[in-house]
Amino acid sequence: MITHYHKVENSINLEMIENNENLLKSRIFTELQLKILKKRLKKQELNSNERTYYYKYIKPKIKAMFAFCNIDLTNIQGKEYIIKERIPKAIKILNKLKKKHKKKKIIISGSYLFNKTYNDIDVFIFTKYKKQDYRKNNIHVNFLPEEAINSLFISSLSKISISNFKYKDNNTYNIDFKDLLLNYELIISHIINKEEYKKELRDLLIKIEYLSKNVILNPKQLYELSKVINKKDQIKIISNIFINGLVLTYKKELLKQRLNQYIKDYKSLKSKYKQAKNLNIYIKTYKQVIDIAA
Repeated sequence: MITHYHKVENSINLEMIENNENLLKSRIFTELQLKILKKRLKKQELNSNERTYYYKYIKPKIKAMFAFCNIDLTNIQGKEYIIKERIPKAIKILNKLKKKHKKKKIIISGSYLFNKTYNDIDVFIFTKYKKQDYRKNNIHVNFLPEEAINSLFISSLSKISISNFKYKDNNTYNIDFKDLLLNYELIISHIINKEEYKKELRDLLIKIEYLSKNVILNPKQLYELSKVINKKDQIKIISNIFINGLVLTYKKELLKQRLNQYIKDYKSLKSKYKQAKNLNIYIKTYKQVIDIAA
């Protein structure tokens, strides 16, 4: 993964400040502000008052200087996967949305960045208050709660992305066993009913790969894997991925204990709803997990 990001401290250095100190002191910074800035560039620890000065007065001035000089503060991750010609348009969209959604963290990801053909340009905006997603032309704006930034999903999509902030991976993600099973069951139900299941499949693949291999798939890997699954035998392929993931992740005692209860419950439901194809698939899949784990 390659990250291209110009932090304030990475865009200037001590030599630049010292060579232009007289000009900066008379036109932009006070003597105290310059002293604090140089201390920061030397990576010396700032006291409480100095930190206040730095973040309240010094850093905003530097950002304003960058903006006036058209210096880009955009964060690009996974640049090696991104189609080069798509970057300028994505940055233009990002800058336009930054003006509309001030002080919000915004990230652009999805197949637009790495695939020749695409349906939408996916934009994710983190906000404190709930807002309605919307589409404008081919731009799909998704509003997410601020806490979603620490999710496994965002960790995945950020690996090939363009944003106005530097993403920091949470590294550890807790995935509930019941939620994992529900995720799988929803996919099977959607396939049987000929309903859209792209989102659920994406979530399941990310979770399974992380749990079983401690790997977080990037959007391109997810796209390619989903494309293979969607060609034929979706239920069989998804079930096999799910079975292998559970066996590699959990101890056989836990799998037997929990899945036997699911099998029992679904057999009971099956006697009432004999035409329910999904119940047969759940029972077969969970039995296979127990057999392989044993």
